[in-house]
Amino acid sequence: MAAPQLPRPASPPSPNDVMFQRSSRIIRYFVTGLPAVGLIFGGLWLSGCGESEPPYHVVVVTFDTTRADYLEVYGGPAPTPHLMALAEEGLVFEQAISPVPITLPSHSSLMTGKVPFAHGVRDNGLFELGESQTTLAEILKDRGYATGAAIGAFPLTSQFGIDQGFDFYDDHLTATLEDLFGERAIPKRRLYFDERPAGLVNEAIYPWLAEVGSKPVFLWAHYFDPHYPHTPPAPFDQVHAHDLYAGEIAYADQCLGDLIEALREHGLYDRTILVVTSDHGESRFEHNEATHSLLAYNSTLHIPLVIKPPADVPTGRRIRARVGLVDVMPTLLDWLDLPIPDDLQGRSLASDVSAPQPELEPRVVYAETLSPRISHGWGELRALYVDELKYIHGPRPELYDLEADPKELDDLVDLQADEAAEMERKLQVYLERNAVPGLDASVAIDEETAQRLMALGYVQSAGTKLGVIEEKLTREGDAPQDRAVTIGMYSQAKQFLFEGRWLDGREYLERLLRLDPDNGHYKDLLAMVETRLGNVDRAREILESIPFDALVPPRAQILESLGSLLLTEGKSDEALARFRDAEALVRTAEGQWRIAELYRQLDDLTQHERHLRSSLEEDEAFVPARLSLGILEAQKGESDLAEASFVRALEDHPYFPRSHFNYCAFLWGQSLASGDTDTGERAVEHCRRAVQLSPAYLQARSALVEMLSTLGREEEAVEEYLELVDRGPGSRYTEQAAVRLGFDL
Repeated sequence: MAAPQLPRPASPPSPNDVMFQRSSRIIRYFVTGLPAVGLIFGGLWLSGCGESEPPYHVVVVTFDTTRADYLEVYGGPAPTPHLMALAEEGLVFEQAISPVPITLPSHSSLMTGKVPFAHGVRDNGLFELGESQTTLAEILKDRGYATGAAIGAFPLTSQFGIDQGFDFYDDHLTATLEDLFGERAIPKRRLYFDERPAGLVNEAIYPWLAEVGSKPVFLWAHYFDPHYPHTPPAPFDQVHAHDLYAGEIAYADQCLGDLIEALREHGLYDRTILVVTSDHGESRFEHNEATHSLLAYNSTLHIPLVIKPPADVPTGRRIRARVGLVDVMPTLLDWLDLPIPDDLQGRSLASDVSAPQPELEPRVVYAETLSPRISHGWGELRALYVDELKYIHGPRPELYDLEADPKELDDLVDLQADEAAEMERKLQVYLERNAVPGLDASVAIDEETAQRLMALGYVQSAGTKLGVIEEKLTREGDAPQDRAVTIGMYSQAKQFLFEGRWLDGREYLERLLRLDPDNGHYKDLLAMVETRLGNVDRAREILESIPFDALVPPRAQILESLGSLLLTEGKSDEALARFRDAEALVRTAEGQWRIAELYRQLDDLTQHERHLRSSLEEDEAFVPARLSLGILEAQKGESDLAEASFVRALEDHPYFPRSHFNYCAFLWGQSLASGDTDTGERAVEHCRRAVQLSPAYLQARSALVEMLSTLGREEEAVEEYLELVDRGPGSRYTEQAAVRLGFDL
């Protein structure tokens, strides 16, 4: 749905003191976009028996999907000056290994010190970190730490249990639903996970950081940006136009620098243990894998690990010995003089790195990916590192000498059969010694979650629970190595669709369907492409060919696609029937909102309001419905209720551009009606915030030009107009702004 037009002037509202008191702090912060500086006493900590040295603060920053050899600090092409500076005053681990190339299970290992089969989380979305697991946040919270986190993508939202132990856990991921011209676009989650940029992750954590008082701090910031698709913001998209992956890493590094500066401003940095790492790497078509999760090579398992340790630890060192991501938690606990649980697979590195010559003893490191079996029905892979040998077990086992062959190109499994057999035996022993009998962290997922999982090619159906996974070595199923090309084609098809390259996307989807003619997910995407190309009859034919009992897409999604198709043909009544059929199967906040908006188009405001309220009953924080309700209330002259709705939308989703733009529109209408210039200035600030959050939000920029001009601030209005011309030449919003300023078109 396109963002609404500025509301018509209405009578001035009665002050809503309660709502304003509840929201004034957050609105002031989010309008300015600056970190609030609070009274954090980073250098003060009093124990029960008198004054003592304050405990160290702990900050963990994870760059998602970042392979070590792509960073400047590891000799790679992505410039990371802030990480380089951190390395100079810290420790660089040259051979850190992720236990699994998948976001949720890897972060679960980071937070628990356990490998995946010991904490139970084996894949995104289909598992949750159980309450029986003890996280680093829980341990530190019990020791008096203020614990806060902000994450950047759907796999780490609180529904999956990774929020355990955090007092504050911000996982607002609302994505804009408009394109450059303010028109409704394809929801991103039809192709990829919902996410938000690292800058907004920082902004989510700054207010909490300003309010923690004198407590020691444990902070986790998760930057999802390096994950596919690669869309770095300006200027990184231009500076790194030849390599957008490097651009996203460089942008994440800048945000790391911003976070470090905030720690300095609050007086925390000098007594902070700072860990920067990743959950996994990215293949980038090595071994024919486009992204990650399918294979178990070092392109996705070798991760960066840079730590600023306590002051008494020698720094500026590079540690060559292989370590695991599971070692981070016990190392931090050791440095903090806290007990280390005895059921971890990770070990503390504290004493080793403090030695005059930091040489860690050789150790066994485990890694796995069960996703090929769980999500695709193929075989699974489990890997073991012992000294310089790496063994990968699966339908087609492999053996590599990493010292002689770091790129894992020369498989020795046949040439060194005895070594391979011995590594297989050691892997089996490792499983037997560390497995937790009866552990079941799988969950029955709902339809909405299933659809989000399908955005990355998952084929798990809603309502299914995997149950206990037997920890044994198996060679069953297709070798994932043989399926990597197909997954790569699928990744490329999605990228074309994301970029609006419909003809290229159609070509790839048709090739995929020749390989897998009954794949309903491929058909659903192809129908979307045909609709965009104007081939409506063909799109309907494709959708109707998907059996309703297909594993994916779910039946409700097929009905939604048919409804959207009918809307493009102007058949509102039939579209409404399909949407209602979909909601009868699975009632969701988004589905109710979609029906509400269709009723609005049909001028049935009674049903429009009823379904908006139904949407909010399903999810009271579903911001599109909250904003639509505010617009309706404003149109009905219910100014107090409208303002409350817009403020609530800001509180629930302060980084959603439309939250600010709609509140701006409301305030501007009130200003015009009352002549109150202060209200007009508030409207301008919210409009500025909207374009700050979404620089290509043309409708908001055009409104900003109009408001500034009306307020007599012509120079600023012209500056915004020039920015509008640069970002949307020829758009109707640019033309409207030109007319307002009296410029010739």
